[in-house]
Amino acid sequence: MLSFWGSTQMYMIIIWILVAIIAVVLETESAELVSIWFSLGAIGGLLAAILEANVIVQMAVFAGVSFILVLATRPLVAKLQKNTEVRTNADRLIGKVGEVTREITPFSKGEVIVDFRTWTAISLNNQSFAVGDKVVVARIEGNKLVVDAIQEINIK
Repeated sequence: MLSFWGSTQMYMIIIWILVAIIAVVLETESAELVSIWFSLGAIGGLLAAILEANVIVQMAVFAGVSFILVLATRPLVAKLQKNTEVRTNADRLIGKVGEVTREITPFSKGEVIVDFRTWTAISLNNQSFAVGDKVVVARIEGNKLVVDAIQEINIK
């Protein structure tokens, strides 16, 4: 047993523990569900090292477990990431008319009042709008309204 603790296996156990910890830390920073599978693969490599498998077997276990987990969960991760759009009641503002309360230029945000609330706004086609201009909400980007000029209709 004394030779085990001074052997390559002991170093590999330490390495697998470090790989697992690093993968978990990377996962907490990215939250992309990628490196978590490598941490589980490292646990597989750690178990192989504890069972005194040679280094090549340990690496094969690590690669195999990681690869299988990534393949098995890839459709689930893709499905979860596909539905990232969060619908809010702010969508009801699209198509509504608002009044500019702070000038909007192509290079700066302004403000618009729509439904008695003040919103940060940018212009749709790099237009400029002066205070008091009427605009229509074309879409919403993040927490900003994207506004456009109101089209005039000639009725004869």
